[in-house]
Amino acid sequence: MFNIFTTQSILKQTIASESEKPKKEQSLFFRVLKARKKVFVSTEHSDQQWQEELHDKYGIIVNVQKSAYISSLQTYPEKMLENPSSLFVLELSPAECLAIEKNYGVLCRSGANINLSLLIDMNDEHTTTEHEPLAKGWATVFNDVVKLPSNSLLICDRYLFSFRYAKAGNGFINVKEILTELLPSELNTDYHVTIVFDPTAINRSYTFKNIVTELYKLKNFLRKEYPIYLEVLGLCPDHPIYTRLHNRRIVSNYFIVKAEHKIAAFDKNIGTVSQSITPQALFTLDSLNRQSSPPLKSIEQIVATLKEFSKFLASNYIHSTYIYALEGEIKERCLGFKNRMLK
Repeated sequence: MFNIFTTQSILKQTIASESEKPKKEQSLFFRVLKARKKVFVSTEHSDQQWQEELHDKYGIIVNVQKSAYISSLQTYPEKMLENPSSLFVLELSPAECLAIEKNYGVLCRSGANINLSLLIDMNDEHTTTEHEPLAKGWATVFNDVVKLPSNSLLICDRYLFSFRYAKAGNGFINVKEILTELLPSELNTDYHVTIVFDPTAINRSYTFKNIVTELYKLKNFLRKEYPIYLEVLGLCPDHPIYTRLHNRRIVSNYFIVKAEHKIAAFDKNIGTVSQSITPQALFTLDSLNRQSSPPLKSIEQIVATLKEFSKFLASNYIHSTYIYALEGEIKERCLGFKNRMLK
Protein backbone atom coordinates (compact mmCIF):
# COMPACT_ATOMS: atom_id res chain seq x y z
CA MET A 1 0.00 0.00 0.00
CA PHE A 2 1.22 3.48 -0.86
CA ASN A 3 1.55 5.58 2.29
CA ILE A 4 3.47 8.77 3.01
CA PHE A 5 5.90 8.95 5.93
CA THR A 6 7.55 12.22 6.94
CA THR A 7 8.28 14.49 9.91
CA GLN A 8 6.08 17.19 11.38
CA SER A 9 8.77 19.74 10.60
CA ILE A 10 8.85 18.86 6.88
CA LEU A 11 5.07 18.75 6.69
CA LYS A 12 4.71 22.15 8.34
CA GLN A 13 7.28 23.68 6.00
CA THR A 14 5.47 22.20 3.00
CA ILE A 15 2.07 23.53 4.09
CA ALA A 16 3.49 26.97 4.89
CA SER A 17 5.23 27.33 1.53
CA GLU A 18 2.60 25.74 -0.74
CA SER A 19 -0.85 26.38 0.69
CA GLU A 20 -1.26 29.93 -0.57
CA LYS A 21 0.05 29.29 -4.07
CA PRO A 22 -2.30 28.94 -7.05
CA LYS A 23 -3.08 25.26 -7.64
CA LYS A 24 -1.02 25.07 -10.83
CA GLU A 25 2.06 26.33 -8.98
CA GLN A 26 1.78 24.01 -5.99
CA SER A 27 4.45 21.34 -5.60
CA LEU A 28 3.70 17.76 -6.60
CA PHE A 29 4.33 16.66 -3.00
CA PHE A 30 1.63 18.98 -1.68
CA ARG A 31 -0.77 17.83 -4.39
CA VAL A 32 -0.09 14.16 -3.63
CA LEU A 33 -0.69 14.85 0.06
CA LYS A 34 -4.09 16.36 -0.74
CA ALA A 35 -4.94 13.47 -3.07
CA ARG A 36 -4.06 10.77 -0.54
CA LYS A 37 -5.58 12.66 2.41
CA LYS A 38 -3.47 10.81 4.98
CA VAL A 39 0.13 11.16 6.12
CA PHE A 40 2.14 9.42 8.85
CA VAL A 41 4.24 11.92 10.81
CA SER A 42 6.95 11.70 13.43
CA THR A 43 7.03 14.35 16.12
CA GLU A 44 8.23 14.85 19.65
CA HIS A 45 5.42 17.28 20.45
CA SER A 46 2.20 16.71 18.55
CA ASP A 47 0.45 19.91 17.49
CA GLN A 48 -3.19 18.89 17.77
CA GLN A 49 -4.64 22.27 16.86
CA TRP A 50 -2.55 22.49 13.69
CA GLN A 51 -3.52 18.93 12.73
CA GLU A 52 -7.21 19.80 13.08
CA GLU A 53 -6.75 22.91 10.94
CA LEU A 54 -4.98 20.83 8.31
CA HIS A 55 -7.88 18.42 8.19
CA ASP A 56 -10.53 21.13 8.10
CA LYS A 57 -8.82 23.11 5.34
CA TYR A 58 -7.31 20.39 3.11
CA GLY A 59 -8.88 17.13 4.28
CA ILE A 60 -5.44 15.77 5.25
CA ILE A 61 -5.42 13.41 8.24
CA VAL A 62 -2.19 13.42 10.25
CA ASN A 63 -1.39 10.11 11.97
CA VAL A 64 1.33 10.20 14.65
CA GLN A 65 1.00 6.57 15.75
CA LYS A 66 4.08 5.55 13.73
CA SER A 67 6.24 8.36 15.09
CA ALA A 68 8.79 5.98 16.63
CA TYR A 69 9.00 3.96 13.42
CA ILE A 70 9.69 7.07 11.31
CA SER A 71 12.27 8.34 13.78
CA SER A 72 14.12 5.01 13.56
CA LEU A 73 14.50 5.09 9.78
CA GLN A 74 17.60 7.30 9.70
CA THR A 75 19.45 4.69 11.77
CA TYR A 76 17.72 1.61 10.38
CA PRO A 77 16.70 2.41 6.79
CA GLU A 78 16.07 -1.28 6.09
CA LYS A 79 12.87 -0.89 8.11
CA MET A 80 11.42 0.98 5.14
CA LEU A 81 10.85 -2.46 3.61
CA GLU A 82 8.05 -2.93 6.14
CA ASN A 83 6.22 -0.47 3.87
CA PRO A 84 7.82 -1.42 0.55
CA SER A 85 5.62 0.69 -1.73
CA SER A 86 5.51 3.92 0.25
CA LEU A 87 7.01 7.39 -0.02
CA PHE A 88 9.49 8.47 2.66
CA VAL A 89 10.31 12.19 2.94
CA LEU A 90 12.92 12.58 5.66
CA GLU A 91 15.45 14.97 7.12
CA LEU A 92 18.31 13.41 5.19
CA SER A 93 20.54 14.71 2.41
CA PRO A 94 19.65 13.95 -1.22
CA ALA A 95 22.76 11.74 -1.39
CA GLU A 96 21.64 9.72 1.63
CA CYS A 97 18.17 9.29 0.13
CA LEU A 98 19.61 8.13 -3.19
CA ALA A 99 21.72 5.53 -1.37
CA ILE A 100 18.61 4.25 0.42
CA GLU A 101 16.73 3.95 -2.88
CA LYS A 102 19.57 1.95 -4.43
CA ASN A 103 19.94 -0.29 -1.39
CA TYR A 104 16.29 -1.07 -0.67
CA GLY A 105 14.27 -0.17 -3.76
CA VAL A 106 11.99 2.28 -1.92
CA LEU A 107 11.13 5.87 -2.82
CA CYS A 108 12.99 8.16 -0.42
CA ARG A 109 13.24 11.93 -0.75
CA SER A 110 15.07 14.61 1.18
CA GLY A 111 12.91 17.26 2.83
CA ALA A 112 15.28 19.76 1.24
CA ASN A 113 14.48 18.55 -2.29
CA ILE A 114 11.14 16.73 -2.67
CA ASN A 115 11.13 15.92 -6.37
CA LEU A 116 8.25 13.57 -7.26
CA SER A 117 8.20 14.12 -11.02
CA LEU A 118 8.89 10.42 -11.67
CA LEU A 119 5.59 9.52 -10.02
CA ILE A 120 3.49 11.75 -12.25
CA ASP A 121 2.26 11.37 -15.84
CA MET A 122 4.46 8.50 -16.89
CA ASN A 123 1.71 7.36 -19.21
CA ASP A 124 3.29 6.31 -22.52
CA GLU A 125 1.22 4.07 -24.77
CA HIS A 126 3.13 1.66 -27.00
CA THR A 127 1.23 0.05 -29.86
CA THR A 128 2.54 -3.26 -31.15
CA THR A 129 1.62 -4.77 -34.49
CA GLU A 130 1.73 -8.53 -35.01
CA HIS A 131 4.92 -9.63 -36.84
CA GLU A 132 6.29 -6.08 -36.90
CA PRO A 133 9.11 -4.58 -34.76
CA LEU A 134 8.70 -2.12 -31.90
CA ALA A 135 12.13 -0.50 -31.43
CA LYS A 136 13.79 -2.60 -28.67
CA GLY A 137 10.69 -4.48 -27.50
CA TRP A 138 10.29 -4.62 -23.71
CA ALA A 139 13.33 -2.35 -23.26
CA THR A 140 11.43 0.40 -25.09
CA VAL A 141 8.23 -0.17 -23.10
CA PHE A 142 10.12 0.02 -19.78
CA ASN A 143 12.32 2.95 -20.76
CA ASP A 144 10.78 5.31 -18.16
CA VAL A 145 9.56 2.99 -15.39
CA VAL A 146 13.04 1.54 -14.86
CA LYS A 147 13.99 4.93 -13.40
CA LEU A 148 11.74 4.20 -10.41
CA PRO A 149 13.02 2.17 -7.44
CA SER A 150 11.77 -1.40 -7.15
CA ASN A 151 12.02 -4.24 -4.65
CA SER A 152 9.15 -6.50 -5.77
CA LEU A 153 7.30 -7.53 -8.93
CA LEU A 154 3.99 -9.17 -9.86
CA ILE A 155 3.28 -10.63 -13.30
CA CYS A 156 -0.36 -11.60 -13.86
CA ASP A 157 -1.66 -13.14 -17.09
CA ARG A 158 -3.91 -16.20 -17.24
CA TYR A 159 -2.54 -17.16 -20.64
CA LEU A 160 1.14 -16.40 -20.10
CA PHE A 161 2.17 -19.96 -21.05
CA SER A 162 -0.57 -20.75 -23.55
CA PHE A 163 1.80 -20.54 -26.52
CA ARG A 164 5.12 -22.24 -27.03
CA TYR A 165 6.48 -20.84 -30.27
CA ALA A 166 8.27 -17.51 -30.11
CA LYS A 167 6.28 -15.91 -32.92
CA ALA A 168 3.01 -16.69 -31.11
CA GLY A 169 4.30 -15.42 -27.77
CA ASN A 170 6.55 -17.63 -25.66
CA GLY A 171 6.03 -16.92 -21.94
CA PHE A 172 9.54 -17.92 -20.89
CA ILE A 173 11.19 -15.63 -23.43
CA ASN A 174 9.04 -12.71 -22.32
CA VAL A 175 9.47 -13.31 -18.57
CA LYS A 176 13.23 -13.44 -19.12
CA GLU A 177 13.16 -10.10 -20.97
CA ILE A 178 10.87 -8.51 -18.38
CA LEU A 179 13.06 -9.54 -15.45
CA THR A 180 16.24 -8.59 -17.31
CA GLU A 181 14.92 -5.08 -17.88
CA LEU A 182 13.11 -4.44 -14.59
CA LEU A 183 15.27 -5.98 -11.87
CA PRO A 184 17.63 -3.35 -10.43
CA SER A 185 21.32 -3.59 -11.16
CA GLU A 186 22.11 -3.35 -7.45
CA LEU A 187 20.22 -3.94 -4.24
CA ASN A 188 21.16 -4.54 -0.61
CA THR A 189 18.20 -6.80 0.12
CA ASP A 190 16.31 -9.64 -1.56
CA TYR A 191 14.00 -9.09 -4.52
CA HIS A 192 10.57 -10.72 -4.68
CA VAL A 193 8.87 -11.96 -7.86
CA THR A 194 5.39 -13.50 -8.08
CA ILE A 195 4.02 -14.92 -11.34
CA VAL A 196 0.31 -15.77 -11.64
CA PHE A 197 -1.33 -17.67 -14.50
CA ASP A 198 -4.03 -20.27 -15.23
CA PRO A 199 -2.57 -23.82 -15.11
CA THR A 200 -5.55 -25.14 -17.08
CA ALA A 201 -4.74 -22.79 -19.99
CA ILE A 202 -1.11 -23.73 -20.58
CA ASN A 203 0.22 -25.15 -23.83
CA ARG A 204 -0.36 -28.91 -23.97
CA SER A 205 3.39 -29.54 -24.22
CA TYR A 206 3.89 -27.95 -20.78
CA THR A 207 3.14 -29.08 -17.25
CA PHE A 208 3.00 -26.85 -14.20
CA LYS A 209 6.09 -28.63 -12.89
CA ASN A 210 8.26 -27.97 -15.94
CA ILE A 211 7.07 -24.34 -16.07
CA VAL A 212 8.20 -23.92 -12.47
CA THR A 213 11.52 -25.65 -13.22
CA GLU A 214 12.23 -23.48 -16.25
CA LEU A 215 11.32 -20.28 -14.40
CA TYR A 216 13.66 -21.23 -11.57
CA LYS A 217 16.49 -21.84 -14.08
CA LEU A 218 15.69 -18.48 -15.68
CA LYS A 219 15.91 -16.74 -12.31
CA ASN A 220 19.35 -18.22 -11.71
CA PHE A 221 20.42 -17.23 -15.23
CA LEU A 222 20.02 -13.54 -14.26
CA ARG A 223 23.00 -13.86 -11.89
CA LYS A 224 22.22 -10.92 -9.67
CA GLU A 225 24.41 -10.09 -6.67
CA TYR A 226 21.31 -10.11 -4.43
CA PRO A 227 18.88 -12.98 -3.68
CA ILE A 228 15.74 -13.28 -5.83
CA TYR A 229 12.75 -15.08 -4.33
CA LEU A 230 10.45 -16.51 -7.00
CA GLU A 231 6.96 -17.82 -6.32
CA VAL A 232 4.56 -19.16 -8.93
CA LEU A 233 0.80 -19.37 -8.50
CA GLY A 234 -1.36 -21.42 -10.84
CA LEU A 235 -4.88 -20.14 -10.22
CA CYS A 236 -7.67 -22.40 -11.48
CA PRO A 237 -11.01 -21.13 -12.88
CA ASP A 238 -12.99 -22.40 -9.86
CA HIS A 239 -11.01 -20.26 -7.39
CA PRO A 240 -13.14 -17.41 -5.94
CA ILE A 241 -10.75 -14.64 -7.07
CA TYR A 242 -10.15 -16.02 -10.58
CA THR A 243 -12.62 -13.74 -12.38
CA ARG A 244 -11.00 -10.65 -10.83
CA LEU A 245 -7.58 -11.38 -12.31
CA HIS A 246 -8.55 -11.29 -15.96
CA ASN A 247 -6.44 -8.27 -16.89
CA ARG A 248 -2.85 -8.65 -18.02
CA ARG A 249 -0.65 -6.66 -15.69
CA ILE A 250 2.95 -6.18 -14.58
CA VAL A 251 3.04 -4.45 -11.20
CA SER A 252 5.92 -3.13 -9.15
CA ASN A 253 6.06 -0.87 -6.10
CA TYR A 254 5.63 2.41 -7.96
CA PHE A 255 4.35 1.53 -11.42
CA ILE A 256 2.00 -0.67 -13.41
CA VAL A 257 2.20 -1.90 -17.01
CA LYS A 258 -1.10 -2.74 -18.72
CA ALA A 259 -1.26 -5.02 -21.76
CA GLU A 260 -4.50 -5.31 -23.74
CA HIS A 261 -4.13 -8.92 -24.89
CA LYS A 262 -1.05 -10.67 -23.55
CA ILE A 263 2.20 -10.21 -21.69
CA ALA A 264 3.94 -12.71 -23.98
CA ALA A 265 4.02 -9.71 -26.28
CA PHE A 266 7.35 -9.98 -28.08
CA ASP A 267 9.62 -12.30 -29.99
CA LYS A 268 12.75 -10.25 -29.29
CA ASN A 269 11.44 -6.89 -30.55
CA ILE A 270 8.79 -8.29 -32.91
CA GLY A 271 5.19 -8.01 -31.79
CA THR A 272 3.35 -11.31 -31.28
CA VAL A 273 -0.05 -9.59 -31.28
CA SER A 274 -1.52 -6.21 -32.18
CA GLN A 275 -2.22 -4.43 -28.90
CA SER A 276 -1.48 -1.42 -26.73
CA ILE A 277 0.92 -1.69 -23.80
CA THR A 278 0.82 1.18 -21.32
CA PRO A 279 3.36 1.75 -18.52
CA GLN A 280 2.12 4.12 -15.81
CA ALA A 281 3.52 5.58 -12.61
CA LEU A 282 1.25 6.12 -9.58
CA PHE A 283 -0.42 9.40 -10.53
CA THR A 284 -1.40 11.59 -13.46
CA LEU A 285 -1.94 15.33 -13.30
CA ASP A 286 -5.63 14.73 -14.04
CA SER A 287 -5.90 12.39 -11.07
CA LEU A 288 -4.25 14.97 -8.80
CA ASN A 289 -6.87 17.43 -10.04
CA ARG A 290 -9.53 14.81 -9.19
CA GLN A 291 -10.60 14.52 -12.81
CA SER A 292 -9.73 10.84 -13.17
CA SER A 293 -8.63 7.78 -11.17
CA PRO A 294 -4.89 7.44 -10.54
CA PRO A 295 -3.05 4.38 -11.89
CA LEU A 296 -2.32 3.67 -8.22
CA LYS A 297 -5.93 2.51 -7.89
CA SER A 298 -5.33 -0.28 -10.42
CA ILE A 299 -2.28 -1.40 -8.43
CA GLU A 300 -4.28 -1.40 -5.21
CA GLN A 301 -7.05 -3.48 -6.79
CA ILE A 302 -4.63 -6.20 -7.96
CA VAL A 303 -2.76 -6.28 -4.66
CA ALA A 304 -6.02 -6.41 -2.68
CA THR A 305 -7.30 -9.29 -4.84
CA LEU A 306 -4.14 -11.33 -4.33
CA LYS A 307 -4.18 -10.59 -0.60
CA GLU A 308 -7.71 -12.01 -0.58
CA PHE A 309 -6.23 -15.25 -1.95
CA SER A 310 -4.33 -15.59 1.33
CA LYS A 311 -7.52 -15.14 3.34
CA PHE A 312 -9.07 -18.20 1.68
CA LEU A 313 -6.17 -20.46 2.69
CA ALA A 314 -7.82 -21.31 6.01
CA SER A 315 -10.54 -23.22 4.12
CA ASN A 316 -9.68 -26.84 3.27
CA TYR A 317 -11.67 -26.90 0.02
CA ILE A 318 -9.67 -24.05 -1.50
CA HIS A 319 -6.44 -26.03 -1.85
CA SER A 320 -7.79 -27.93 -4.87
CA THR A 321 -8.27 -24.67 -6.79
CA TYR A 322 -4.62 -23.61 -7.13
CA ILE A 323 -1.06 -24.91 -7.47
CA TYR A 324 1.76 -23.06 -5.74
CA ALA A 325 5.53 -23.25 -6.00
CA LEU A 326 8.26 -21.41 -4.12
CA GLU A 327 11.88 -21.36 -5.22
CA GLY A 328 11.36 -24.08 -7.82
CA GLU A 329 9.56 -26.46 -5.47
CA ILE A 330 5.84 -27.25 -5.72
CA LYS A 331 4.26 -27.05 -2.28
CA GLU A 332 1.43 -29.22 -1.01
CA ARG A 333 -0.24 -26.05 0.23
CA CYS A 334 0.46 -22.35 0.09
CA LEU A 335 0.88 -20.88 3.57
CA GLY A 336 0.89 -17.30 2.33
CA PHE A 337 2.72 -15.21 -0.20
CA LYS A 338 6.43 -14.55 0.15
CA ASN A 339 6.21 -11.34 -1.89
CA ARG A 340 6.48 -8.32 0.43
CA MET A 341 3.95 -6.40 -1.69
CA LEU A 342 1.33 -8.98 -0.72
CA LYS A 343 2.00 -9.16 3.03
